[in-house]
Amino acid sequence: MQCPKCKTENPETATYCVRCHTPVKYTCPSCKHVQIQGGTCEKCGVDFAKYAAMLVFQAKDTAQAERAKAQGRAAVIKQILLLPITGGLSLIKYFVGRSRDK
Repeated sequence: MQCPKCKTENPETATYCVRCHTPVKYTCPSCKHVQIQGGTCEKCGVDFAKYAAMLVFQAKDTAQAERAKAQGRAAVIKQILLLPITGGLSLIKYFVGRSRDK
């Protein structure tokens, strides 16, 4: 198999060029079909760049949801720790304010 960039001969099992490390085989992230050129999958038609962008946005949304959940837990723990000092007034205000936000 010849590298499209440097024209070096590579073994058929190589995924990257042995000389310049350019990809010589592309694997579809969706159906795992192996092909010689990138862009879109010959088997299922998935655009590699759009698929990768979708995975990035999905990971970002998951991270934001986890961060919001952790912040909510931290706020409740803070109010519970302040319970002996405030006599429970701040905890009541916290839950009243939280119920108004929903």
